[in-house]
Amino acid sequence: MNSLLPTLYIHSLEADRLGDGLSSGSSSGLSGSVLRSLSSRAIYLSMRGDAVVLDAMPDPLWLKYLSGIGIEIGDVYVPAGHGDTVIQRLLSDSELLTTLGKRSWNFSPYMGGDEVQQLATLLDCHVQSPPTPLLDRLNLKSNLLPILIELGLPTIPTTTSTRNDLIAETRAIHAQAGAVMVRSDLSIGGLGVWKVEQEGDIETLDIESQKSNSDRLFILQPLLEVRSSPNVQFDITSDGCRFLGVSEQQMTQSFAFGGNEYPSAYANDRQIINQGDRIARWLHDQGYRGLVGIDFIVTTENKVFVVEINPRVNTSTFPLLMCDRLGCSAFRLVTGIPAGGHAGFASIAEFLGAGLLYNSDRGNGVIPLMIPTSDRPVLDAMIFADDLETVRAIADELDERSKKRSPSVGVPT
Repeated sequence: MNSLLPTLYIHSLEADRLGDGLSSGSSSGLSGSVLRSLSSRAIYLSMRGDAVVLDAMPDPLWLKYLSGIGIEIGDVYVPAGHGDTVIQRLLSDSELLTTLGKRSWNFSPYMGGDEVQQLATLLDCHVQSPPTPLLDRLNLKSNLLPILIELGLPTIPTTTSTRNDLIAETRAIHAQAGAVMVRSDLSIGGLGVWKVEQEGDIETLDIESQKSNSDRLFILQPLLEVRSSPNVQFDITSDGCRFLGVSEQQMTQSFAFGGNEYPSAYANDRQIINQGDRIARWLHDQGYRGLVGIDFIVTTENKVFVVEINPRVNTSTFPLLMCDRLGCSAFRLVTGIPAGGHAGFASIAEFLGAGLLYNSDRGNGVIPLMIPTSDRPVLDAMIFADDLETVRAIADELDERSKKRSPSVGVPT
């Protein structure tokens, strides 16, 4: 990567690389329109001189607000071509390709893949993503255990099952361990993750697992008592691995992602730092380039295990990097907040009010990560301050305002 070049951000989310059922539009998945709207989050990674290619032009009042608090972003483009993803539409937009091709870029995608490599070749970009075979290896959770064994890191007893054998093997582990964690080989944001404690949970698993592809594998582990779920992030370039920070994931009872808090109480835990560093260096040596998130659990017995390597931009990447950009010391990311039918920046700013909306003079408040739309009528919000006490107080007030409103809709981590 050439650090002197501007960066081209394109967050193209491909449903079939994220998990089964994500494009189904069902209550357990994310519709195609919702996936497309997530590309707007890339704005928070860009700076003046960069460029962002989005699925739709963002709310101009939102952009004006960001500029007013000192967040100057790059040029914004919307491709006019055809296709399911923003990269597919860009590849068929010859005019925009010509415009972008007049400059040299560092290309930073949401995650890698064949389309990313195709666009990078076409624009002659320095692409910050892993080779496709490495991405595919990391993206499947059944490949985590061999990597941890290769690196000599602690592992949880793990069984890999086919869909046909899933229920029988779940019953066997349940009888021995008392509770089971089941993950689909391809899953994200709590979708395709089940906690099996009672007979009814096995019946639910039997029904819901049928939505997965017929050749899908599943990972079964004894359900451990977890004290903490830290997320560690790195930016991996040809020059090495830059440690970005440790945040604390907020997980629901069903293990759906509910946001992050920073800094984590485990920010300086040597087990987490050492294991994360070992994995990041291994990824670098394998040719990985770009942002990566590593999910840990800390058990009540203070044992530390890696549970996921996320080879892409994580949802928590945005507040983590924005925290540094704003000069704040703490944040909380909250997702799927009922906003009472409010849509558009002006409406959500009114909903938040001057006391909650981030003010650069005050140095704290809420910045929308995702503004509610008709397709996704909930708010994802980043709350920043100089200390967690203030962050939590703002989060409590936001929660009070959003109670008894519309149901939440998930977001990938």
